[in-house]
Amino acid sequence: MRHLDRWLLLLAASVLAFSACTAAGRHVVIESEADFAGHRIGTLTGTIYEIQLNERTDLEASIYGSLADGANALKNGKIDALIADECAFSGTELRRLGMRKAFTLHTAYPTAFAFRKGDTTLLNAYHNFFRELQASGEYERMLAYWFGPEDPDPATYPVVQAYTEGEPFRYANTEIRPPLAFFGDGQWRGMEIELCQRFAAYLKRPCEIRLFEMPSRLLNLQMGKADMVGGCIFVTKERSMQVDFGEPYYNMRPGCFVRDEKGLVGQGGLSSKVRSAVKQNFMVERRWKIIFDGLRTTLSLTLWSILIGSLLGVLLCWMAMSRCKPLQAFAKGYDAFMNGIPPLVLLLVLFYVVLARSGLDAKAVAIAALALNFASSAAGVFKTAVESVPQGQTEASLALGFNKFQTFMNIVLPQAVRNGLPLFEAECISLLKGTAIVGYIAVIDITRASDLVRARTFDAVMPLLTVTVLYFVLAWLIGLLLKLLTAGTRNS
Repeated sequence: MRHLDRWLLLLAASVLAFSACTAAGRHVVIESEADFAGHRIGTLTGTIYEIQLNERTDLEASIYGSLADGANALKNGKIDALIADECAFSGTELRRLGMRKAFTLHTAYPTAFAFRKGDTTLLNAYHNFFRELQASGEYERMLAYWFGPEDPDPATYPVVQAYTEGEPFRYANTEIRPPLAFFGDGQWRGMEIELCQRFAAYLKRPCEIRLFEMPSRLLNLQMGKADMVGGCIFVTKERSMQVDFGEPYYNMRPGCFVRDEKGLVGQGGLSSKVRSAVKQNFMVERRWKIIFDGLRTTLSLTLWSILIGSLLGVLLCWMAMSRCKPLQAFAKGYDAFMNGIPPLVLLLVLFYVVLARSGLDAKAVAIAALALNFASSAAGVFKTAVESVPQGQTEASLALGFNKFQTFMNIVLPQAVRNGLPLFEAECISLLKGTAIVGYIAVIDITRASDLVRARTFDAVMPLLTVTVLYFVLAWLIGLLLKLLTAGTRNS
């Protein structure tokens, strides 16, 4: 075990060293929008900034899926400047990342929550709630607390009254972006989160917060899977045609962030950086718990999907090997359908269309999608394994007086297990890796958990390295478990 810890520490140090070496980029001076010409400018996808940068032909635009990815690209010298919301980084984070805000652009964009088009009852209730919040002075306190120059102390995170009974108020968050929305101390925190929780308390309803991919936020709203959507949404005329906006809670301006060469000096040795990365990613705000919860979710999804998918695979295998033509046709059609569509598309179709009104939670839908897809692969493995046993052995067993069931259990099955186990193990490991798609329907698995940590720490190395090791360990454990479960059958 000590040797394993030593190798993992060496691997982490090597990756950090490589990251530090690649961070040395060219020295640039960007102090205004006029300096963008001829430089590599990054921003986030789905934002107005992306549209504005793509309209310019005098610069090289780079679009990133998250703020953490953009920050790491800037830190590693892949871009010369990053355009993001002015409050995207606190002073503490800028110093830790070796970045600074070069300037703030002049255009301000009103930011608000989105509601379903025509849902005037909930929209009017939000307007009344927001005006009362402003009149009480609580809104000004929230602004000062969340948009201050330094990170809020986790010990002072506000506690909002929570209701446990009644219809849940479903809030779809589409951004992990401090100080608007982030995971702190194992719970959702931030300006938007506090507003959402206060509004749910105002309605006397439990608050249910889920993280969806940005492209699907309006779909969740229109399908009735969310009552309100946030994620630093700018109010525009085009968007107002699709949704109704509440009272803007902030006028956001874009900030231009660049590398701070002075801030990169004197940050300690490699071992100090490794220790700091471990502390920042796992110890602070109990971020290890996010990874652990994601690990449990991934393991649960994998095991249930394997179990259910294997049972369905046995049924499909029986259909494919039966003499009934309709059953054979169904098995072939099922296999062709599952092989013809990506697992992600199947997941989204089940979640948003087929099972949209079923009342099943996202985890149950994820298990259904993974099991249905796995059943096709498992059926193929079972059929191949059974057919690998020479037909002459079956005929000899029947000639000796054994019935079909006895022949299958004592002659065919042990050999089929021995022949098919390597293929079945490979399919199980493939299913394990395929669980990474469940984040698209707001299930926080181990991959999504690493995204939550990265979004908070802006560290691209340690969370991903941890997830890589955990996936490897899980794959090894699944293979070991299968060998133990089938040891008796294979030795008989």
